[in-house]
Amino acid sequence: MGLRNYIWDEAWELNVSRGKVRGAYHIIKFGENLDVDGSMETIWDAGGLYTYLTSAGVLTVTSTDGDDAAAGTGARTVTVEGLDANYNQVSETLTVGGGAGSVEFFRVFRAFVATSGTSETNEGTISIAQGATTLAQIRTVGSPTKTGLGQTFMSIYTVPAGYTGYIYQLDVSTAKADGDVFLMKRGVNDNGTWRAQDVMHTNNNDIERVYTFPLKIEEKTDIEVRALSPTNNMKCAATFCVLLVQNES
Repeated sequence: MGLRNYIWDEAWELNVSRGKVRGAYHIIKFGENLDVDGSMETIWDAGGLYTYLTSAGVLTVTSTDGDDAAAGTGARTVTVEGLDANYNQVSETLTVGGGAGSVEFFRVFRAFVATSGTSETNEGTISIAQGATTLAQIRTVGSPTKTGLGQTFMSIYTVPAGYTGYIYQLDVSTAKADGDVFLMKRGVNDNGTWRAQDVMHTNNNDIERVYTFPLKIEEKTDIEVRALSPTNNMKCAATFCVLLVQNES
């Protein structure tokens, strides 16, 4: 069998990634929390339990470093991806420190540096917020020399309207302390109630779940990975893969 036939006849997943499968696409969500303690925390850059918006609104992008700015050496613009009030996908590219945007977001699940100056990435911690609510951050790593990551690390996602999600794989790794890691979901008809879908008990190791029968996640459902550590100060990283299939009309 030639390579062309293999690509088109055998590797269906590859064709999804190539955008060649009508009505289907995938997203890989990865996150990190560097200091998980005894209370439940979301696996995302800012730490603590994530706060979801209750109404859609415009966003601002700011930085702790003045070189992240429209004409700065660091991050100049940031693209934000999420959903609007109707759970339809939206995105907007905003200037760092340039004031509020024009697109209203109800959910934010990813942001990345779109353009930058000579440092080629963010130089400070970039925050994406609606009012006083931080919805995403883009961090730096390293000390004393800091390097921007240029991308959010947040194990958070919301299935768009008109699609059903299928979680095929969940990977978790921890360091410094033991802990418990939970896959959580909350649908629009769940009366605001979160429900655990899986749990992993860790002790400075990594665990992989491959779901032979993928976990079905209905449209407009929030998904996130949370963790806690009875001995505090645990590092936790989590990645999950979601196949999105367009609902039949």
